[in-house]
Parts: sequence; C-alpha cells; structure tokens
Amino acid sequence: MTGHSPIKSSSRAGRFKKKLVSDDELQREAPQILRKIKPFHDLFISSQISQADFTSAYILVYLSHRFPGTWLGSLNKSIKKCPGPSWRSLPFDFQPNIMKRLEEIESIQDIFSHFSFKSTPLSVNRAILQWSEGSYDLELMFRIPRPHEVLRQQKIGRRCVTVIMDERISKYILGQRDALSFTMHDLIHADHLYFHNECYLGQLAFYGLLDKTFDYFDLTNEKFADEFEYVISDMNAYAVHLMKCLKSAMIHYFGEDYFKRWLSDLGPPQALLELNTPHYNPLEMDRDILLWLEGFSDPHMRES
Repeated sequence: MTGHSPIKSSSRAGRFKKKLVSDDELQREAPQILRKIKPFHDLFISSQISQADFTSAYILVYLSHRFPGTWLGSLNKSIKKCPGPSWRSLPFDFQPNIMKRLEEIESIQDIFSHFSFKSTPLSVNRAILQWSEGSYDLELMFRIPRPHEVLRQQKIGRRCVTVIMDERISKYILGQRDALSFTMHDLIHADHLYFHNECYLGQLAFYGLLDKTFDYFDLTNEKFADEFEYVISDMNAYAVHLMKCLKSAMIHYFGEDYFKRWLSDLGPPQALLELNTPHYNPLEMDRDILLWLEGFSDPHMRES
C-alpha cells in the first residue's frame, strides 16, 4: 500500500433476498439441478472451462430451471464483447425463446455482459465478468471456508466464491440461504470489495490487524462471535467504520478493559481510544487511525 489509506467512505446500496424459493421447492429441485450441473462440473474438473466459466454456468442453470423462459432480462445499454467459451459449445438446455434472444451472443461471458437476469443484482454480473478477465482475485471453493480463512484471504486482497455441489442444495445453507443465493452473496461481496472501493487498502490493513491478533478474541461467546465473524468476513466498509463496529461489540460483551487489553501491545493512537465517544473528531482523528492500521497491512499489498 503506497501513501496513506483513503479516508472517504464508500456507499453500499440495495439488499439481496436470502431465500429465493421455499423449503419444499428446494427439495424438489435439488436432484434436477445436480443432474443439470454435473456436465459443467465434469468440464471444470477436466480443465476445459475455468473457475469463472463454471460459476457462470452454475448461475445460468439455476436461473433457467427456476424461471424457464423468463430468466433473461433486459438488454444492457452498454454492451462489451467478452472473450470466453462459446455458450453453444456448453451443455445448456435453454428454452426456445431464450435461444432466439441469444442468437447473436457468442461467449458465456457475453450473456452476463449483455443482459440483466431475473432476481439477480447487477453486481453479480459484474463480478463474473471481472473475475473472467482476471481483475477480481477470486477463488472457487466447493466448501464453506471458516471465517478466519476468509479473513486471511481478504488481508491479501482475495475473496472466495462457494458453489454447493452436493445434497446440501436441498436445504438452506447454514439455515439462511439457498445454494444459488449463497453463491450470489459471495459474488456481491466480492464486487463490494473491489469495485470503485476507495476504502480498499484501509480494509485490507484492518483485516491484517485482526489476523495478527485473532487468538485474543473470545469466540466462546456466541453473540460476540456472530458480530465478530460478520465484521471479518461479511462486512465491506470504511476501515474506521469497521473499527467502530468491532470496538462497540468488544465493549458491549466484555467491557472497556477487554478492548484496552487488546491494544496494550499494539501502540494504538489516542484517537482509537476516543473512538465512539463524544470526544472523537473524525476530521482530525480518522487519519491517525488509518496511518496506524497501515502498519498491519501485508507488505506485498503496500508495495502494489
């Protein structure tokens, strides 16, 4: 990271519905989805398509199954041709009206570039395209990584994208999201991390601090653990805001001494002790916290 971390916060708009279908429908569709996805998985395992290609196909298979004939949305005004495997060479089973709309479309990436999709935020399309081009440093996983693993990825500017390929697709993952929603959720967070994010380097430094001190935190308190894990793996925000949330949770569950002991060997600025109090002046003190955080950023990220 060169120079100082930017201090301007980035805004995040919109929410994504977690549960896209009912419990009963999940169980009914699971065998059909797995059967339709398997040929694409075989192509991926044999290195005939990339991680981004497979994830693209996973999304399209799900959408075309759930919304037959209606999943392909409006044509985007700004159209960019994107290199990639021809969608016609892949084992899709699109409906006739969809095939007609895709007559002039070449690659699977072009589908994501040219069209919006039903029940799909545009940040999903953008993440797929940027991943395909190598601009987003994403890693496909067929398992759910632990929060500390996500934290270690994020401190070096990486994110994982989980795709469920087993019987778990017949139920809500972690009791919260269906499999398609789970994958889209990862892509949305990836886009939040990378796209026009003026807070990117500050976030990475914050993650570096928490990775360095991870063993200090008492995660036996389930309520604190939930908040802590949200901050380290599911929250993309300005680094000072992340620190506010973490400090608030630490003091709420364990008291101010717990927060101060965490900082005792870290040489914190006075501004950090004043954070979340009436004495805090963001115009003067944000910079002190960001400069301190830079010391915890990965050296390779500082140099990039």
